[in-house]
Amino acid sequence: MQLLARFLTLCWFVGLAACEPAPPNLPVNDRLGGDFTLTDQDGRPWGLGDARGRVVILFFGYTHCPDICPATLARVAQVQRHLREQGAAGAVQPVFITFDPQRDTAQHLKAYLPWFKADIIGLTGSDADIRAVAQRYGVVFLKSGAADRYDFTHSDFIYLLDAQGRVRKLYPADFNIDEVVNDVQTLL
Repeated sequence: MQLLARFLTLCWFVGLAACEPAPPNLPVNDRLGGDFTLTDQDGRPWGLGDARGRVVILFFGYTHCPDICPATLARVAQVQRHLREQGAAGAVQPVFITFDPQRDTAQHLKAYLPWFKADIIGLTGSDADIRAVAQRYGVVFLKSGAADRYDFTHSDFIYLLDAQGRVRKLYPADFNIDEVVNDVQTLL
């Protein structure tokens, strides 16, 4: 229980620091991010470099999440729909990285992500690879429950990366859709 309390305190502290409103020029966050390569929903290696030239909306979560993750992915899909209406969706790549590779295999991601109709790239990999990427982005997650029935307590930020793959802004899971659309347009 004490570990969970420390975890939640850390999340609260990181959340306050990360969700400060960014100035209109969306400065680069040098403390977070970096290139990575994981396995996409087609079973192929996919790295952040594969999205060079496109703005990336990045989210970490897991498909068996009962609430936050699917709701957040639905909001990301709404952003993509707005950008599609503006003719800008092709310049943006939504990316979902699971921290539950045991259940979220490439095949499972391939079946799950189309429900959101947002051309989301789903990424999985080994526990060690996912932990390394999560650490670079300041993502914290804690597995709890039985071996066959478990959940995660996790941070739930959305990362906006520019066309060079640099973190430009973080949003809470209940982000304002118009704000994200406007910020993406700023980066385009």
